[in-house]
Amino acid sequence: MPSGVDPVVGLAQVLAVFVGASTAAVIAPHLVVVIAGAAGGVLGLMSWRACSTWEGIRYVMGMCALAWLFTGSAAELITLYVHVEDKRLVTPVALLIGWVGHRWPAVGKWAGRLAKASAEAALRGGKS
Repeated sequence: MPSGVDPVVGLAQVLAVFVGASTAAVIAPHLVVVIAGAAGGVLGLMSWRACSTWEGIRYVMGMCALAWLFTGSAAELITLYVHVEDKRLVTPVALLIGWVGHRWPAVGKWAGRLAKASAEAALRGGKS
């Protein structure tokens, strides 16, 4: 198991006491993503509408699932533009995915407008 100051490594070392080193090395990255997604989900929940306790729990659980599904791909995509190891981006990306939460449709619309503007600018620049 690698050593260093990393939440995944730290959690793996703690889990190794209970489940063994090889199992902990497999479980720890997923558990860190879920915990960071939950923390982000709680932050996103603060700006959501007034809700019951169960609605809040479902919201946070949904953000955990969303973070668990998309964190690895998003971290890989970011490393194409920012030269940082993708394992260092896993926790902040999971937190960010959870934090954006219910605002993902607005983020998608913004990204679509940005892509459209970039494509139009490229087409105009090519015809000049």
